[in-house]
Amino acid sequence: MVLMFATALFAETQEEAYYRAMKAEEAGDIPAALQAFEEAAALPGDYTEEIQGIIRDYNVALGKPSGDTAIENPWEFHVAGELGFHGMRYKATGMDDREIGGELFLYVNPYVDYAPGAWSHTFAASVQSDYFLNNDELSLLDTNDWNFFLGLEYTLFGRSMLLDLGYVFNIEGEELSSDFYAWFEQDLYRYEKQRLGLVAGAYYQTSGPMSLNLYGSWRRTVPQGLNGSVYVGVSFQNKIDSIYINEYNVSPDVDSSVTDEEWGHREETGTLFGSVFRSRISYKFKNRIALELKMNLYFGFAISGPNNEYKKIKKFSNFWSATFSWKYWKMNYYLGLEHKYNRYFLPRAYAGINRKKSVLSQLKLGVKWDI
Repeated sequence: MVLMFATALFAETQEEAYYRAMKAEEAGDIPAALQAFEEAAALPGDYTEEIQGIIRDYNVALGKPSGDTAIENPWEFHVAGELGFHGMRYKATGMDDREIGGELFLYVNPYVDYAPGAWSHTFAASVQSDYFLNNDELSLLDTNDWNFFLGLEYTLFGRSMLLDLGYVFNIEGEELSSDFYAWFEQDLYRYEKQRLGLVAGAYYQTSGPMSLNLYGSWRRTVPQGLNGSVYVGVSFQNKIDSIYINEYNVSPDVDSSVTDEEWGHREETGTLFGSVFRSRISYKFKNRIALELKMNLYFGFAISGPNNEYKKIKKFSNFWSATFSWKYWKMNYYLGLEHKYNRYFLPRAYAGINRKKSVLSQLKLGVKWDI
């Protein structure tokens, strides 16, 4: 048993075979590099599609038929998933005490990869169930005891582009809603392991907001060492989070279409436009340990609304996280912290019953797999 465990623990991973192939490539030993890339493609891991693309490029350069690669069967079936726990602490303006709770969740994602040539297609389904602990104490977070999600996804992956389309059906307590999303990435310039490109995204929820996003991107991807990505751009959203009219500070004179009885009982919405900065930096060690840091910044302002006072609303959001992970076989164990800060700059008409600031902190632990 000890020998079997040691063999599994020290068996070469896809990342290590990939790193060995790049070293051979840097040394100019093309046959050794191609062999190592083919060995890496045969191992499970996160870089299979990229490695297959490198192998195809080598075969074209060497004059081999385009389909002459180490991948005999273009179909692959996998089951990915995640089991985890989030401990949550929430504090907002006007609260005497913090709300404390937890969330258990299970995510299962069976998918099929089809890579007959230069393009790779992925067809996926997903199921996720969330159960909230101590939910009675999370009144301001407005969570249900349990949530259930069903999803369908299609991904098209090429040497320099990615298209991801998806649909999610949500059951949150007694409420039903659907989410639609699209994500497109196009590399414009590549230098060694770095890429510069453009990214466009769209998101629509039948019971909530719609958003459109456009970014410029920088990415660096290697199997070991420093990885990173930066997205800088703009975001348009057609709904601001639950802003209510303050019946104590305003009168119907601000909006003549609203009666005295309606003031204080209407949730207002408007479109929001802002700038976005998203970054991720990680370091992958040779012993399969990785450290990852994320930070997202957003600042936006209302560009339309029910009245002139509403258009003075501004929003600032700051998110950061730190995660430690260890990969053993096909399992990835992680422990991390997340912190999200929201701040609304509200005019007097909306300043009374609306929360100006909120902070959500989470402790995350769990395991991910891809079999």
